[in-house]
Amino acid sequence: MHSVRVAAFLLLGLASLAAGPAHAEPDEDFATRAEALIRPFTAGGLFSGAILVAHRGQPVLRRAYGLANREWDVPNTPETRFRVGSITKQFTAAAILKLAEAGKLSLDDPVARFYPQAPPAWERVTIRTLLNHSSGIPSYTNLPDYYARIQRLEMSPRAIVALTADRPLLFEPGSSFDYNNTGYVLLGLAIEAASGQPYERYLREAVFAPLGLAGIGYDDAAEILPRRAAGYRHAQGRWRNAFPIASSIPYAAGGHYATLDDLLAWDRALFSGRVISTESRGAMFTDYGYGYGLGWFVGASRGHRLWSHGGNLNGFLTIKDFYPDDDLTVIVLANTETAPVQTMARELAALWFGVAEPGPEIVLEPEIMDRYAGRYRLDGQGTLTLAREGGHLLVATAGEPAVPFAPEGDRTFLSRDRDARITIDTEPDGRPTGLILTRGGTETLAERVEGEPQH
Repeated sequence: MHSVRVAAFLLLGLASLAAGPAHAEPDEDFATRAEALIRPFTAGGLFSGAILVAHRGQPVLRRAYGLANREWDVPNTPETRFRVGSITKQFTAAAILKLAEAGKLSLDDPVARFYPQAPPAWERVTIRTLLNHSSGIPSYTNLPDYYARIQRLEMSPRAIVALTADRPLLFEPGSSFDYNNTGYVLLGLAIEAASGQPYERYLREAVFAPLGLAGIGYDDAAEILPRRAAGYRHAQGRWRNAFPIASSIPYAAGGHYATLDDLLAWDRALFSGRVISTESRGAMFTDYGYGYGLGWFVGASRGHRLWSHGGNLNGFLTIKDFYPDDDLTVIVLANTETAPVQTMARELAALWFGVAEPGPEIVLEPEIMDRYAGRYRLDGQGTLTLAREGGHLLVATAGEPAVPFAPEGDRTFLSRDRDARITIDTEPDGRPTGLILTRGGTETLAERVEGEPQH
């Protein structure tokens, strides 16, 4: 589940390819060195959550950081349950493939088979194009009133699909890629039609329960769920509770919670053939032309093959990376919207591989960078001016030359030369309200000054 299409797609997609050395066994002090890598993110207040790195299924780092509940000062633990957002998509995709193996549906079935209200324009939309985001159907999370109205309403899956059913396709099905949550809502309906059970029950009874994965489930805010983390955002220099989202809105696109251990157990089961067949796994991890398979991004990082997916849901950012040739899993679950989870996960993998140089930069759409550009008034220290230049933000203070800050996430930027980070405070629709400058262990808050942004 992604709240902002361009930001979330780029944040949770795979970094560009970069050559790297062959796999190197880690030193015995890997956990110690990993802690040193993580420390700047926790000390700067950017990260609160839990992290697991496992080799051949055995954890080499399994630790939690920060608070699960800030109001009661309750710490996160490795057993904390986090909302995982779009990591849910691989559960949905696996359920579809499982039903296909049972002959209950086909990946080439048209959408109208399980959604009879499909408009004529969807005639060539199939289950396969929904799985790999090539259907061309617009995503309901991109509607103008999604943040202000839609996300707060309890809605049936069919009502969610109806929000964009009357809109033209973005492209001919199968001809391009556009990350699409409506497509995965439709897949949830396909699971219900083929199984004869509600989506949540089928996943629980047919997929998770046989594997003993009690730590993965569909998140219902009305239920009492032990060890559930609360989600937080940062705005105007203060921690705030994340904006509420109705439990029905993420559905099959992003509705699940999970623990570190059960996400690792899920991977071990999936890759060992206990969930779907070898043939189905081959289809799941095939690149259909856009760096995406069926419920997973597929690509490479630092010369190592990588299968990955992340999640971006109110108050939570998550990522789960698997390097198949190295049998390495890296999971980062955060209950803050400021955490640069992809950067953290990729740097932890680089540490394992023995790669010292910085990895590929995250690329943000120009529209996002332009949104952040402008002036910010530092507490008692003048004004920072941010301007976009290519894929960086140039940050300048009065009388000093501008310094480039590279993206670490969709709201976090780093200058290695200055050993400084900037974290943008935003509203749920992406509008910036201020920033935090972290340098030398000191945080300085800045309020956005209204005016024309600098491009």
